[in-house]
Amino acid sequence: MPFFDVRSILALTLGLLAAAVVGGLTLLAGATWPTALLTAGGAGWGVLIGLPSVMR
Repeated sequence: MPFFDVRSILALTLGLLAAAVVGGLTLLAGATWPTALLTAGGAGWGVLIGLPSVMR
């Protein structure tokens, strides 16, 4: 039995991608790195919370 199924891997990958993009854009906008970490965490959390209900 696999540890992760395809849906879990997809959700984690999209959450990580969203966090990386939002964190990078926040840094490019001139924000400090703690602000970028907070926004990236928020984006990743939002994707991980919202995506499973969309995937059903």
